[in-house]
Formats: sequence, structure tokens, C-alpha cells
Amino acid sequence: MKTVFYLAFKRLIRTGFQCYYKEIRMTHMERVPPDRAVMLLPNHQNALMDPLLYAAFAKGKPYFLTRSDVFGNRVLKWIFQGLRMMPIYRLRDGRETLSKNQAVFERCAYLFSEGEQLLLFPEANHNLRRQVRPLSKGFTRIISKSYESNPNREITIVPVGMNYQNAAQFPDRVALCFGEPFPTRSYWSEDNRELDFSALRDRTHQAITRVTTHIPVNMDYELWEQRLEENHTDFLDPIPVNALIAKGKLPEPKSFQSTRGSRRVWDVFFRAVNAPVWLPWHYIVGKKVPEPEFASTFRFLYCLLAFPIFYLILAGFLLFFLPPFAVLSILGLLFLHNLAYVKFR
Repeated sequence: MKTVFYLAFKRLIRTGFQCYYKEIRMTHMERVPPDRAVMLLPNHQNALMDPLLYAAFAKGKPYFLTRSDVFGNRVLKWIFQGLRMMPIYRLRDGRETLSKNQAVFERCAYLFSEGEQLLLFPEANHNLRRQVRPLSKGFTRIISKSYESNPNREITIVPVGMNYQNAAQFPDRVALCFGEPFPTRSYWSEDNRELDFSALRDRTHQAITRVTTHIPVNMDYELWEQRLEENHTDFLDPIPVNALIAKGKLPEPKSFQSTRGSRRVWDVFFRAVNAPVWLPWHYIVGKKVPEPEFASTFRFLYCLLAFPIFYLILAGFLLFFLPPFAVLSILGLLFLHNLAYVKFR
């Protein structure tokens, strides 16, 4: 049952993303080895959008470690488990919960022994800043536990950069950039039965930074981000952006022909023809978003539910006045308009 649910939900989410994002890039996804134990380690900016994007487009069926508080609701717990997500407990969840991580680490070690993929976020929190934060010890502890159980099993790390053009806005563009995979067994000492935690964390941080737009902490973050955005920088291609940042010289502002007026007209028209969906979001649902990092997640899930209902209700209403062919034509034109707004706005 869960396998059918996983495949159906994956197809649904993938279709939803293709209608929600202006552009989705998967750069060097072929670097994910299909035939060995893999730990995927992305930066974490955009709440549940980050794991859902990889789940939707992954070639295999990876497992995910997700913050435990999202499993509080029984329905959500069933859904997340169906998506092969497992809870990870943090200090903020209560010190008494941390002991539960031991069973989680053992489960991860077993999955690696089966040659499975596991994705987790080593920063252990999310933030919209274009900056790779210090990594927690969690992923190294999982690797250490796995080598304790089976020191002959090689675990390969694949760094992943989650890069959004503007994660809080709609429509947006996103790219998952996969870095060069590297083995981790060389960091394990069989004699001491210890992992070189510090060296592995440092290498992993550097690897994630290379595939993520990263403004170092020793720079004026707000000024650099503002200047890069003013220059319409393509944040989906982090390598040239990071090369520019590494030079340490702020780019000069560039002049662009403004299309803001025409975009505003299209915005008004889009909201008008989709008013039954847009108004509840703008005045009710959107105001309940707990953190800016969750804005895109709430908006996407809301659209995934609200637009099909809107189309069905509209079709039922129009059928009282128009023949089926005319109703289908109107719905088709509305859908194509909305898709064009997402792709070309």
C-alpha cells in the first residue's frame, strides 16, 4: 500500500512542481551513484520544499531524515512515513527525546548495509540566507555508527546545493546542483574504531559550499545580496557566482529595461481570474505561515489542493449555462493562462 502511495504521491508532487516553478534544474544528477550506499547532504533553505524537490525528481526511492515535530499529527505521520521519511530529534524537541536518535542511527546503518540512499540536512536548521551554515555532528554520527556495524561497507557522500532565485516569491526558479561524490571510509580508523569527525565535517562543508551560492560570514551579507540581486544574478548557477564573490569586489549596478509595469498588470489579471484561490491565501492562509522559510511550502501545498477544487467547482457552475465542450475550452484556456503566468511572468 505504501509503495503505491509513494509512487502516486511522487507523480503528483512532480507534476505540481512543474506547474509551480518557472524553472527546475537538476545539474549533474548523474553523480548520484545508483548502486551503493549514498548519503546526500544538501544545504537547507526552504523548509519542506527542499526534501520534496529531491523526492519528486530522484531516480530511486531515497529515505529522508526530517525534524521530528512534523510527525506530531497522525495523518501527517502516515504520509511522511509513506514518503520514506524518518524523524530526527533535536535539543529543542526536549532533551529526553535525544535518546530516540540511537534507534534512528541504527536504522540508518541498516539502510546503508542494504545499499540505500539517505538524504539529510547537515545544517540541522533552515534559513533563507544564501550562506552555508556550520554543519552539525548528526550526519557524522550516523556514518560512525554505520562503520561500527560494518567497517567494510563504503558510504559515499554526495554534496547537494539547493539554489533558489528568490525562495520566498512566486513564481520562482530552483536548481539542485549535485557535487562530486567522495568516499568516507578513509576517515574511519579501524584500530581506534573512531571517525575523524572534524575533518569529515570540514570537507563536507567545503563540498556543499562549492555547489551553493555562498556569501561568506566575513563579508557584508546584506550589501552583497542586494548588489547581486540588482544585477539580476542567476543564483541557479552557483559556480560563477561564487567565483565573483571570491574576488571580493562588489559588482557595479547594471541598468536593465524595466518590465515592472506590464508585470503588475499581469499580476492583477492573474489574481482576478483566480480570485477564489488567491483571496483566501492572501487574507487567511498566508497570514498563518509561522516562518518566512515556510512561505513557499505552505503556498505550494495550498495551490496543490486549492486549484483542482477551484477548477472542479468552476466546471460544475459553468455546466449549468454552457455545453461541456465550451466548459472544457474555458477550463483549458484558464489552465494554460495560469501555466503561462508561472513560466513567463
